[in-house]
Amino acid sequence: MTLHELLNREIKRMAAGIGYHNKGNIHPLIMNEIEKYIIEIVLKETHYNYLAASKMLGIGRSTLYRKIESLGILPSRNKSDLAPTHLL
Repeated sequence: MTLHELLNREIKRMAAGIGYHNKGNIHPLIMNEIEKYIIEIVLKETHYNYLAASKMLGIGRSTLYRKIESLGILPSRNKSDLAPTHLL
C-alpha cells in the first residue's frame, strides 16, 4: 500500500467520524489531527529531541513548542522513547 493510498483511506475514515459529530467546518479539525499525528511520530523518531524534531519538520523549535501545546501533545512517559543519556 502506498502512502497516498494509506492517507486517502485514513483521511476518509477521519472525515466520516468527525463529520458525524460536527456538521460545521471540519477542515481545521482534520488538519489539526493530521499535524498532531505527524508531530507525535517525529518526536518518537527523534526520542523527544525537540531541536532534531523541529529540524526534521522544517519549523523552528519555538513553533514546535507552540504546536505541541496547542495540539495537546503530551510528553512521553515511556523510557524507551527517550534518548539514552551517557555520562562522560
